[in-house]
Amino acid sequence: MAPLVEALQWFIRVAECGSFSAVAREAMTSQVMVGRRISMLEAHFHVVLLRRSTRGLALTEDGVAFLSHARRIVREFEAMEADLHSSERGYAGHVRVGTTNTFGCHLARKLPEFHLHHPGITVEMLLGDGFVHLVEDGLDLAMRTGQVNETTVVAKHLGDVPRYMVASPSYLERCGTPQSVEDLQFHDCALFSYGTTRQVWTINGEPVRVSGSSRTNSTLALQEAVRNGGGISLFAYFQVEDDIRTGRLVRVLPEAEVEPVPFYVTYPARQTLPARTRMVMNWIISEAESLIGKARR
Repeated sequence: MAPLVEALQWFIRVAECGSFSAVAREAMTSQVMVGRRISMLEAHFHVVLLRRSTRGLALTEDGVAFLSHARRIVREFEAMEADLHSSERGYAGHVRVGTTNTFGCHLARKLPEFHLHHPGITVEMLLGDGFVHLVEDGLDLAMRTGQVNETTVVAKHLGDVPRYMVASPSYLERCGTPQSVEDLQFHDCALFSYGTTRQVWTINGEPVRVSGSSRTNSTLALQEAVRNGGGISLFAYFQVEDDIRTGRLVRVLPEAEVEPVPFYVTYPARQTLPARTRMVMNWIISEAESLIGKARR
């Protein structure tokens, strides 16, 4: 590995970990060597990248800008290396994927099978239901729900995920079962939210204002609340199909047409994907399309 590229890799990890010692352990070298590589970068580019304080390491303004360039350069270098040597050593390397909690859990169940076929590829998944930044979060791929309008990413539409409106038997016994969409205004709806106060569900092509006593930014926490009588809510069908089958949850207004959620896999624009990343992306696409196709059958 060329010293300059290695220095860029170590700088990226220092920025992510906030620690020379953690990077030294990963690279099986000394903190002194990591520090020398960072100093080499600073001397070469005539910038100060890191500032030390009693609270640890922090990127300077130049360091923040440099980090974005460093990630792009390292990705391009790794892509070139992978493409030139893929015939010799097959697909290998590390891929970081950002995904929603629900789909991430599905992928986690399928990962052992993927590794059987591609033992040289390691997959790191960062799960969360919020917005992820591909470059800032150091991701190779990211799953997105809803429309993708950014010009800095390439987005492949995988399909629209059907959603089910559900509640627990205990809630329906206590509060009654809605007989029409209009009845939802009289029910406690458990809401997925990132701080917004107004909630609108699109049902039968029309906006429906709903409200409730609880809201969360985690679909997994929302599912637990609804399972335990927390109200009526909307979920991707594959998140709750087992609960419906076992009776833990019941579909509400099953004949109503709930607006599905567009689902995308994204990666940084103007970037050559390494062979390993393409392999992981193709696997993710296959799993997503299988789930979405299953709902249509």
